Parts: sequence; C-alpha cells; structure tokens
Amino acid sequence: MKKASDRGRSVILGVAVDRVTLAEAVRRCLDFVASGAPHLVVTPNAEIVMAARRDPELRQVLRQADLVVPDGAGVVLAARLLGRPVPERVAGVDLAAGVLAGAPPGTRVFLLGSTPDTVAEAARRLQARYPNITVCGRRDGYWAHFEPQADREVVAAIRAARPHVLLTGMGAPLQEKWLARHLTELAVPLAMGIGGGIDLWAGKARRAPDWMIRLNLEWVYRIVRFGRYRRSLPPLIGFALRVLAERLGLGPGGGGGDAAQQEEPPWRKTTGN
Repeated sequence: MKKASDRGRSVILGVAVDRVTLAEAVRRCLDFVASGAPHLVVTPNAEIVMAARRDPELRQVLRQADLVVPDGAGVVLAARLLGRPVPERVAGVDLAAGVLAGAPPGTRVFLLGSTPDTVAEAARRLQARYPNITVCGRRDGYWAHFEPQADREVVAAIRAARPHVLLTGMGAPLQEKWLARHLTELAVPLAMGIGGGIDLWAGKARRAPDWMIRLNLEWVYRIVRFGRYRRSLPPLIGFALRVLAERLGLGPGGGGGDAAQQEEPPWRKTTGN
C-alpha cells in the first residue's frame, strides 16, 4: 500500500482525495479508458465522508478507488482549513460530462440507474449531444441489489454490451458499493457513480443556478429544493464540528496513519495494473 501523500492526495477525516483539477481528473479518466483495465472513480462529499466513518465497507471502497475527487464544497473547505488544500471542487456530473466530451470516437457508454423511462431519455439525449460516443446499453436501477441472481443478470447485461465507460446513478453509497463488489467481473475500464446525473441528463431534475455553483452553494440548493433537512443537515453539522476540532487540535480527525493508506483493489490484482 502507498501513503496518500505519495499519490498527491489530501486526507480529510480519514478519506484521501486526489489533488486534481477538473481538467486533470478528466485526463486521468480518459487514461483509464485507454488502458483497457478496470478502474473505479468515486466522488465523495461531506455526507459520504461522514458515512464512511461508520460504514467499514464504504470506507474500504474509498481506500481502494483509483481516483477520488472532492465532490462537495465542504470537502474543499475542510482541506483548506486543515492545511491540505485541493485545487477545486470536482463535481461528479461535471467530470462525467468532461469524459463524454473528450472520449475518442467509438467509446461505448452504459447507463445504469433511475427509472426505465428516465434512463432511456438520458441515453437519447447524451447520444445526440456527444456523437463521438455510442450509448451501447442502459438499465434502470430497480432490482434486488446484492441479491446474487439479480446482480448476476445485471452484470451479464453490462458485460454483453462491452462498454468502455459505466455511469451508475443509484445514489451513494449504494452505487459505490455495488461497483466495487462487481468491477472485477464487469471489467469496465472506467466505472463511476454519478448520483442524480441520469435524472439531470434526462431533464427530469435541474442543477442549482450557475451563480450558486460558482459560489460553492449547490449543496444549499439541494437541501432546500429536495427537502433534505433531516437527511443532510446532521452529517454536515457533524462534519463541520469534526473538521473544526481537528483544526483546533482538540481531537483526532482521522487524517493520518492507516487512514492515509490506499488498499490494493481486487480488480487491479486480476489485471496486474
């Protein structure tokens, strides 16, 4: 295992995130596609960081991921306050869009998640917007997740489509856990969770206004628009308090030691990359 600092990462409350700009993250992802070997990209925000503290499986997935980008203003601010700054916020939906725009002609993309009608509309719109790609398959996100037979059927459908890119919109941490469990058999060069990205691409949901995105206030928009007060505010408050405690030296924040180690993922062991 390698220290996070050796790989250009900043550790925030036990989660190591890559110090990359959006453009750099897009290039890394396109390199993953070109390699042909499976890679997992994750996009933690403050809620995911807090969830990882009590969820060993999620914590392991974050340690194993090939690229971890700070999708959340809280993570970016925390990195700055703790003296481990990252260049900027890298929103997962922006990263995915950058990959689709920059992908070489013939890149095959599979969409997984949302409802049947919504994922079909997202596929249609993406194919029209990015003529360089081929949307080779799609599937809604409603099946008995982690039930062996149901998962096998979904994995088989994805493998049959032979995608270079798998974009999964089933919500965190479900999408990250599912991808990590099955990436070895999926053998997709770039697998990434995109949360509500499929709904956005289908026109079923809207992002915050541009001025809120520029000011790193998209999280406020999501809480208010979707009424996520009970779900989002407690972990956000807990995240802020833990970061402040570490900044003031009042308690361990989980920023060093074993927390900064990256684990060798099973999909890399099988490919040797």
